Amino acid sequence: MAVSCQSQHGGKEGKAPFPGLCLINRTDCEGSAMPSLSKIYRHLLGALLTVFAVHSAADTPDKLSFITIDVAPWASINEAGKMEGAFIELVNEISQRINRDINITITPFARVDRELEIGSHDCTILVPRPDTLVVKGDVISYHPMGVIPRNGIEIAEYEDIQALKLSVIRGATMTPRFDEDTKIYKEYDTDYLIGLRKIARGRLDGIVGAIPTLLYLAEQEGLDGQLGKPFPLTEIPLLFQCSKNSPNLDIMPQVNKAIADMKKEGVVKQIQSRYYF
Repeated sequence: MAVSCQSQHGGKEGKAPFPGLCLINRTDCEGSAMPSLSKIYRHLLGALLTVFAVHSAADTPDKLSFITIDVAPWASINEAGKMEGAFIELVNEISQRINRDINITITPFARVDRELEIGSHDCTILVPRPDTLVVKGDVISYHPMGVIPRNGIEIAEYEDIQALKLSVIRGATMTPRFDEDTKIYKEYDTDYLIGLRKIARGRLDGIVGAIPTLLYLAEQEGLDGQLGKPFPLTEIPLLFQCSKNSPNLDIMPQVNKAIADMKKEGVVKQIQSRYYF
């Protein structure tokens, strides 16, 4: 089969001596002379190397990108500048099991939904995000939410809470009953540490929020001795979920299986025990 091509020198259209040879050496399309074998071999070798490189790149899967909130003990940057926390360990374990590299980003809570919405990050492990944004996968665990009283105060039933002065995170929700209960004194704070320090100074009787996070922060601040027994009000699932705009949704079955295996093998419980979640 002959291939027609145009000479780089603007000559007439001619016949290449071999199919495709004009792609290697356009000056030979005039048909005036055969190219040297060494030149042909060099061009062929270059072409083959290019094909192999492209093929190799196509066979290399894109790196996945996970995002979550910057809150200890879930995920944070330690003094050495490295990421640590339950989320980091979970994602690293998943990465090994599915044999895929995973980039991790930690950010304020408000930014997570924006990143998932535009698909700049593939997935997260977090409390359920809106169905309009994500495809939901398997549950990692359930996260207890409730009240932790000051040491010496016991909460046996919900009504006991109504006699307490409590720190509540501004803008946070708990349960409809608690959120709408006007009998409870609620002092609104911007973060958990403020509330914990108020308890330590005797200004408040307790604090409301994510029990594992509160226990972890209290221990880190040396305030765990100031706290009594937690009283759970509800629990929320922490689940694997991916952006509907992610190009890597086909990875979800593999991640779901990895999570199921991790729970079955006790790996999730081990991580839970280290980070109070």
